[in-house]
Amino acid sequence: MSCSTAALSAAAVLVSSVLSERLMVYPLTIQPYRMIWKGSCKPQDLPETVAREMSEAQRDVLGYWYRLKPVQGLPARSRFDPLEVWTRVASIVLLQVLGDGEDIVFRLVGQDFAERAGSNLRGVRLSTVGNPDEVPQIQDAVKDMIRDPRPVLSAGSLSTFDRGHVGYRRLAVAFAEQDGGPVAHILCCYAFES
Repeated sequence: MSCSTAALSAAAVLVSSVLSERLMVYPLTIQPYRMIWKGSCKPQDLPETVAREMSEAQRDVLGYWYRLKPVQGLPARSRFDPLEVWTRVASIVLLQVLGDGEDIVFRLVGQDFAERAGSNLRGVRLSTVGNPDEVPQIQDAVKDMIRDPRPVLSAGSLSTFDRGHVGYRRLAVAFAEQDGGPVAHILCCYAFES
């Protein structure tokens, strides 16, 4: 091995080491979106590993959603009363699904989400404020919820709002316009990691 090859190799190891250390500073917030769980369990029946990932607020919202849910299908959006979960409203976002999931409108935006996103987005379409490179990923998640409307716990960051340093775990539950109807709204309960 020549001296210049050895020097390049040593430099590559050093750069790799420095990058590894820097990337470990925010291990939870730099990960891309990932699904943790999708299922049909009431909070008391959740697998232990999933229950540990959910915040108390998320378990409360999931339990409330199950109390509203009819025997078949989704509960109607009109059955959702923010006063029933008033201690959790700061961490809640209610989204209205437009069309087949090509866009969403923020209908209710809790204070915790607004502060971390850098703006109260109430009444705003995601397509007008989100990072255009990330909107398709969000549209795919909405379309997946339309196809399979079971509750979902996921993790990611608010990078679509230029807040990639803000990590979250998000519980999403679906609502219809009328009991038993197709997905028309998605209620999200956030637990922030930073």
